[in-house]
Amino acid sequence: MQKIMFFSLIYILAIVQSSQALVLTSPQHGATFKEDDSIKLVAELSPGQTELIESVRFIVSELADVCPNKIQTHPRYECSFILPPGSPRTISIMAYAVTSIGPIYSQEVNINVALPSAITLQALKSMMGNRYYFSRLTQKRQIYIQGIYSDGVERDLEKGETGTTYTSSNEKIVTVNADGLATAIGAGTAQITVRNGDKKLVIDVVVQPKR
Repeated sequence: MQKIMFFSLIYILAIVQSSQALVLTSPQHGATFKEDDSIKLVAELSPGQTELIESVRFIVSELADVCPNKIQTHPRYECSFILPPGSPRTISIMAYAVTSIGPIYSQEVNINVALPSAITLQALKSMMGNRYYFSRLTQKRQIYIQGIYSDGVERDLEKGETGTTYTSSNEKIVTVNADGLATAIGAGTAQITVRNGDKKLVIDVVVQPKR
């Protein structure tokens, strides 16, 4: 959610500040890569762009130290990085330039990250443990799931990106939406079952409102 809000804010700023003066031309929106692939980032000035560009940086969601240095070529700005093991299944990329009148932003590009075919999911793991407690009704808790894979890497699993599903054994006690957000409805115990492919994980839920 924070990632979405962050990039939404940047996108709004981009519109207000004529972001199309800087265009991300590589990679292509919607392109699919594999872990360990080399990703080439290219930002170019639009025709007619006259602002003096002091430097350019690339913003790659959830991946630290990607092209960390300012890039000072002109009018084409580029760098490359290797997708590390455990990368998110979807990555958002933007570029921004520092100019004499303030920053300008490119459009947002999303790429997909596919696992090599030899790597298979072995088990599911809850990052917050397999027992959730709720101390009041309407309290919400996000379920964060990781997959343990055959190469020994634990990767985040998010519904919509990897096919993870969530179901409640008793929706009078706890409900859970398609994104894994659980809500306490009534006092008692229940279970949330998480599935991805043929793997499943059961999380015990206790709703015990304080008096």
